[in-house]
Amino acid sequence: MTKSACTTRSLATRLIPLWILLILLNTTISSPALHSLEVGMEAPDFALIDLNNNTQTITALKGGKLTIVFFWATWGDNSRKALQQMQALHQKYKDVGLSVIGINVDRQEVSERTMAKIRDVAASLKITFPLLVDRGLATFNSYGIIAVPSAVIIDKNRIIRHELSGFPLIGADRLKQFVEGVIENKTVPAQPAATGYQPNKKAVRLWNMGMTSLKSERTAPRAIAWFEKAIAADPAFVLPYLSLGTLYYKQHSLTEAKRQFELVLERKPEHVIALCSMGQILLEEGDLQSAEAKLMKAVQVDEAYLPSYYNLGLLKGRQGDVTAALQWFNQAEQLNPGDYKIFVYKGIMYEERKDLLAATASYKKALELVIEQP
Repeated sequence: MTKSACTTRSLATRLIPLWILLILLNTTISSPALHSLEVGMEAPDFALIDLNNNTQTITALKGGKLTIVFFWATWGDNSRKALQQMQALHQKYKDVGLSVIGINVDRQEVSERTMAKIRDVAASLKITFPLLVDRGLATFNSYGIIAVPSAVIIDKNRIIRHELSGFPLIGADRLKQFVEGVIENKTVPAQPAATGYQPNKKAVRLWNMGMTSLKSERTAPRAIAWFEKAIAADPAFVLPYLSLGTLYYKQHSLTEAKRQFELVLERKPEHVIALCSMGQILLEEGDLQSAEAKLMKAVQVDEAYLPSYYNLGLLKGRQGDVTAALQWFNQAEQLNPGDYKIFVYKGIMYEERKDLLAATASYKKALELVIEQP
């Protein structure tokens, strides 16, 4: 652990409740179990409550040809725009094999106030496809969503065929083309997400065994062996490398962690999670120039991946450019104002600059978001 990291932890402990600090320090690099699925893998099942408090399952709601599982939040302008696009596709193709399922992921704990907001958005946009509420965010996590809004398109066998994170304009057009091509049997330009590599099923099973092992302290030590077996079964399957990288990072084995993320980037040079994770490790090591290069590339690859922004905010603070740092933090807040890590990182940036008043305000905001109090 670097001297800078130790100093930061010591300062933070004085200003932020220890349990929040531990959450931050144990989730600094996003866990690939919670942020990654690949095209060709089977989409997880779910059973969620709709706006009438009825339980709905993907089996009951999925379409005869395609199903769009759409994750959204009331606080996002992009979510509203994407909801309108989903409604248009639903209206056009609902009778010929397409199903759209909206899953709200506003908060882990859903209050009556949040439910009222969801109903207001649905009514104002005249949404007629099913809207479900992901209490506890279990489905959000199991689908590996890294940004809101996001869409995962599955076929009639529940195999992931296409995905879109953050709904950039070009990506939204390609998603629409993909749906039209499948439903109308059109010839459309090949989509990498629809036609690319599909992981070996044995490798996926072994990776899942490793992820299951991590859920228990008793079985967690076996996870490395499962991930290594998954890599041996399919060296092109990147999720085991990501899982190993995250595991080594949490064990403070930065050299091993970097090696795993490098192996991902050798196979997928524009993998946003690997780019951001590498940038974050380089930031911890004090190599600010290399860290900035990785994090900037991560933003260019996926403008909706939030950790890239708040890591760049911290990096700019360490470079002494507070104006640029706050710009990155503000962009992160625009993407997701409910992510407490933005304010924890901002607090660390202020602490490192000895501005304890601003640091305290940032940590207070983080605490409010974590415990969901106004």
